[in-house]
Amino acid sequence: MTNNISFCPVCGSKITDYKHSINKTLVECLARLYAMGGRSRLDKLGLDNTHFNNFQKLRYFGLAVPSGENSEWQITNQGIWFLQGRIQISRFVITRNAKVIRSSTELVFITEVKDCVSYKIEWKEQARQPSLFDK
Repeated sequence: MTNNISFCPVCGSKITDYKHSINKTLVECLARLYAMGGRSRLDKLGLDNTHFNNFQKLRYFGLAVPSGENSEWQITNQGIWFLQGRIQISRFVITRNAKVIRSSTELVFITEVKDCVSYKIEWKEQARQPSLFDK
């Protein structure tokens, strides 16, 4: 979801704000990282394209961070506590240039997270559904 679009006065590039919600896909990514001991390279987690492409959004919520070593990611204490249901996190964040500029005041526990992402496999299945023009 795009909230605000502006242009850099120096180079003319588009500057856009994006809304990112915590969702089932991100929780699954976090759970896989936790299951690998809390630190791993993404290619070792067995992620599908949807999970791989969205994994980096965990840092926007403070749940995981790049460790800087061997392209690994590390779960944060907040990530562990969220998985354990001990803390709430913002339902969504707004980013600009990959930095959080605003967080939702509405907080959620892990049990309140809903699936908000369409998986590529679902798009393929929908595309295979017969239409009125199929014989």
